Amino acid sequence: MSFLIVLTTWGSRLVLLLLLGLSVWSVRIIIDRRRAMQRLGTAQERAEADALIRSQDWSGLDAWRKGRDSLFARSLGAALEVPKRDPAAVDRAVKSFLTTQRRELEQGLTVLATMGSNAPFIGLFGTVLGIIQAFGVLASSPSGSASVMAALAEALVATAVGLLVAIPAGVAFNYFSRNIKTLISDCEAARDLYLSRAV
Repeated sequence: MSFLIVLTTWGSRLVLLLLLGLSVWSVRIIIDRRRAMQRLGTAQERAEADALIRSQDWSGLDAWRKGRDSLFARSLGAALEVPKRDPAAVDRAVKSFLTTQRRELEQGLTVLATMGSNAPFIGLFGTVLGIIQAFGVLASSPSGSASVMAALAEALVATAVGLLVAIPAGVAFNYFSRNIKTLISDCEAARDLYLSRAV
């Protein structure tokens, strides 16, 4: 029985260490993705570009996009760099650019989604190990209620830490995914507006 207690004690501690490592990894991805999102472009940039496209000021639009490094401005650059303003070529150029950029923007989001959905189960596994440990302590010394309570408390900590990892990861995944979808649709709308006016 003492072997079982030792095994579950180390098992629950390893689960807590794993969750701690996952939380650090999650925070690192969130900070990295937050920095990447700051380079996407603002609503004001989109309004300025729309105004230039509607007025058909192509030289002004070209100068405007060259002065910016946002993903929105670079997607318009991909459209402007197509010779002869061929609609099919413009469409393919912008699609190709956005596909490449989307892959880069979504780096790490799969990890956040996985953590958001699986970290509670890892915490639950730690809780199960802690409960097994508590029953093992109770079986070996029925009067050791303090040891049993300590083992149960440690077991519940694993569930709490699992939720603490999962909730921010899930929220961040949804936030970043929504922002990427919004940006891609804005870039596609700007491309379509450009095609409607330039061709």
